[in-house]
Amino acid sequence: MTETKIKIEGMMCGHCQASATKAISSVGGVSAVKVSLADKEATVTYEPKKTSVDAIKAAIVEAGYQA
Repeated sequence: MTETKIKIEGMMCGHCQASATKAISSVGGVSAVKVSLADKEATVTYEPKKTSVDAIKAAIVEAGYQA
């Protein structure tokens, strides 16, 4: 497992935080997600053989935020 931090721009409220968390969690290979609204950052634990940082960022962008 690998842990990384990804900056997320565009989150304004708790609903945004939940939406970003859901988007990241839906990526196959992601095992844990903690999105901080205050830090505008996600801490993601994932399996590098199953997904990549680029795939996680793509899910964030698809949800309507900037990664």
